[in-house]
Formats: sequence, structure tokens, C-alpha cells
Amino acid sequence: MNWRIRLALFCILAVPAFTGYPLGYLEVSLIPGLSAGWIAYAVVVHTAALCLLGPSPYRVALIICLLITLPVVCLGTAISLIGLYFQGWSSGQLNVIIAHYIALGVTMITVIPLALSIVAMVPFHRIESRLLNKAGGVTLMEKSVLMFARVCIHVIYFVIPDILEVLREERIFAQIAGRQTSPEMAGMPLRFRTGILVRTMIQVGVEGICSAVRYIPLWAEEIARLPGRKARAKPDRDNGGPA
Repeated sequence: MNWRIRLALFCILAVPAFTGYPLGYLEVSLIPGLSAGWIAYAVVVHTAALCLLGPSPYRVALIICLLITLPVVCLGTAISLIGLYFQGWSSGQLNVIIAHYIALGVTMITVIPLALSIVAMVPFHRIESRLLNKAGGVTLMEKSVLMFARVCIHVIYFVIPDILEVLREERIFAQIAGRQTSPEMAGMPLRFRTGILVRTMIQVGVEGICSAVRYIPLWAEEIARLPGRKARAKPDRDNGGPA
């Protein structure tokens, strides 16, 4: 299937995330914060990502989604519960907090793979090559597109694979799941292993951000040196140009 068709399909799938239509017609609440509409939407998005991207890219997108979602939801819930504890415990407020972070987790698990799938469909290498070899110079907008393409290529083909390789070599997920425990984690309760997971995800997120922006100043200087497109000469009426 042509990449343009796949990109168009993902863009169509993104419409409910931005407009809420037709998710509003399936607002049957399964549990507080979790509606039938978002569950159905998540199933459709992940099925489409698996079929259109392929198993290997989909697995990478799913791992990235979990790396982003778990720290946000877990830390957000913990901070909210701590604040609620010091303000005065209330079962009504507790239900609101739990429902909020359940809804946030489902939304992130749905929207992040969709966004990654849209980015994966764009041929950034082809766009970069076409802009760099364009005759007559490039406009300011094209330089901005070139910078965006450079960052996306760096993140997709360098930052993410390096992070996944480190996680695979360190066997973080296997240790936290208890399948391969190190001497330090032997017999450690699940809540402590979950805390280690959250701290690891925060470190991975910070490292990913730092790696993504590492070469931006160098690229900005390089792209700024590209020849700009010459403006068309306008006829000068004062020098005998056509009126």
C-alpha cells in the first residue's frame, strides 16, 4: 500500500481524538474514567497500527508509548494522592483523581501510538534529500521543514533505537517483572520494583530529550547557510516599467 494512502488513513483515524466525534455517542462508562467509546477507539487504533506499520515498528511504538505513559500516570497519581492526604482524605476526591488518571492513561495509550504512526508514515529522508538538492535555493518555510525532518530522522533512527538497546541490554523490564532478578532486587516487593520502573522511565525520558536536541544548534547553523531563494524582480514603475 502506498505511504500516502496509509498516511491518509491514520489522519482519518486521528479525527476522533481531535473532535470527539463519534466517541461522544459511546459514553457508556465501564468504570469511572473509562468509557466504551475510548476502549473501542483504542482497539481500532492499535489494530490499524499493527496492520499498516507491521509487527516490528508497532512494537517499537508500543514500547515508546509505555515509556511515556507509565511515568506520567504513576507519578501524577502519586503526587495527587499525597496532596489529597495532606489536605484531608475524602473518598469523593479520591474517586475523581482515580477516574482522571484512568482516563488520562487510556487517552495516552491511544493517542501516542497514533501520533507515532503518522510520523512513521512520512518519508523524512526523501523530503530532506529533495530540499537539500533543490535548485534556486530554499525559502524560510522550507528551512523550517528541513529542520523538522532532521530532528525526526535523528529521533526515529538514532535516539529511539539507542534507548531500546540500552533497555534490552540492561534487561530492565525482565528484572522488574521478576523473571530475571539481580541480587539487589531479589525478594523485592512489587511496589518497590514499580518505583524502580518509574525512576528508570524518568531517566530514559530525560536522556531521550537531551539526545533529541543535542545537534539542533549545529543543524540550525548548517541549514541557515543554505542559499535562500531569490525573490522575483518586480518591475519598477519609476524607471519605465509597465504601469
